[in-house]
Amino acid sequence: MLKLIVFHALGQLATGILIFIGCVPPSKIGSGFGRFHTILAWLLWLLAFWGHFPVAFYYLTAAILLACLLAGKNIFYYPFLFASILCSFYLLSSGPLKSALDQVPAALVLGSSAVSMLLGHWYLMSPKLSISYLKVLTIALICAILLRSGLLIDELLRHQAELQAMHFYEIYGIFLLQRIALGLLLTLILSILTYFCVRIRSTQSATGILYVVLVFCLVGELTGAYLFVKTGFTL
Repeated sequence: MLKLIVFHALGQLATGILIFIGCVPPSKIGSGFGRFHTILAWLLWLLAFWGHFPVAFYYLTAAILLACLLAGKNIFYYPFLFASILCSFYLLSSGPLKSALDQVPAALVLGSSAVSMLLGHWYLMSPKLSISYLKVLTIALICAILLRSGLLIDELLRHQAELQAMHFYEIYGIFLLQRIALGLLLTLILSILTYFCVRIRSTQSATGILYVVLVFCLVGELTGAYLFVKTGFTL
C-alpha cells in the first residue's frame, strides 16, 4: 500500500512540474531553469518506478532528454516538453490506484507549489526577471487549491450515504481533518499571503512561505491517497 501511495505522489509531483515549467519561457529566464526542472521530473519518475521501468518510461526519458538539450530555443523546447507531459500522464494512468484524469487536480496542486517555490529561488540569480511569472504561478496555485477543495466537497456530498455506512468519519475522521486543515485550508491561506508578498516583490518572503506550502501540499496529497486506498473515494 505504501509503495502505491508514494508512486502516485511522486508521479503527480513530476507531472505537475512538467506542466508548470511551461509558464516560464527559457528565452526569458535562461535554459538552466527548464533543464533543472525536466531533470528533476525525470528523477522523480525514476524513484517512483525504482528498477521496474515500463516501455513508456523510456519514451518519457527520450522526450525529457530532448527538451533538456533544446531548452535554449522555445520553438524546439515546447514540443518535447508537451510530449513529456503526455508520457507522464500515460505513466500515471498505468498505476493501479486512479485514472490519469482523477489525478490532474493533485498534479496541479503539487506542481504549482513546487515550481513556484523553486522559481522564487531563481530570482536570486536573475533579479531582473519579471515578477509576473511568479505572480502567475502563485495565482495558479491558489486556483489549483480551490479546485481541489471543491472536488473534495463534491465527493463528500455525493457519497455521504456510503461514507456513513462504512463509519468513515469515526475511523478516518482524524485523517480527513488533517487532509483538509493542512493540505487545503492552511495552504490556501499561505498561498494568498504569498501572492501579496509577490505583489510587493518580496521574493525571499514568498519563497520561504512557499517552502511550507509545498510541505503541506505533500502531506495533504499523501493523506488523500491513503484515504483513497482505504475507501475508494478521491479525497
